[in-house]
Amino acid sequence: MSINHFGFNSNDYHKTVSFYEAVLATLGNKKIITIEGDKAVGFGQRFPTFWIGNRGDSSEEKCHVGIHIGFAAKTRRQVDDFYQTALKHGAKDNGPPGFRPLYHRFYYAAFVIDPHGNNIEAVNHFDWRAYVGCRTIILTVSVLCIGIGLLIKKFF
Repeated sequence: MSINHFGFNSNDYHKTVSFYEAVLATLGNKKIITIEGDKAVGFGQRFPTFWIGNRGDSSEEKCHVGIHIGFAAKTRRQVDDFYQTALKHGAKDNGPPGFRPLYHRFYYAAFVIDPHGNNIEAVNHFDWRAYVGCRTIILTVSVLCIGIGLLIKKFF
């Protein structure tokens, strides 16, 4: 099992964010993303792995009081299976499987509230940087092979 990210909600959002911004900086972490003004903030070194949500209105409908854990899924199919299985076992829907461009273009996730009130997520990140890099390498190798092939044909 791999945990992709985690977080919690705060009643005193700004004070909590200021505290963690200072403390986490000593470990090489920084604020990576802020969601819709003061809804949430994600900290990390390269991408957000620790989140603080603004509890704001603490009514049940507006904010879940538990923690948030995002489990890493290897495929989108695993995200779909996670969601369906969780619902069958008593979880409440908190966001069906789908892309979440709010985070990034390839962020595919599903959210449920477990029986204890925790916001649990399965997420699959398609690393577009690796895809672009892979395509570049394949293209370069292909062109190189064609060039070598033409040279061999010309001289032999």
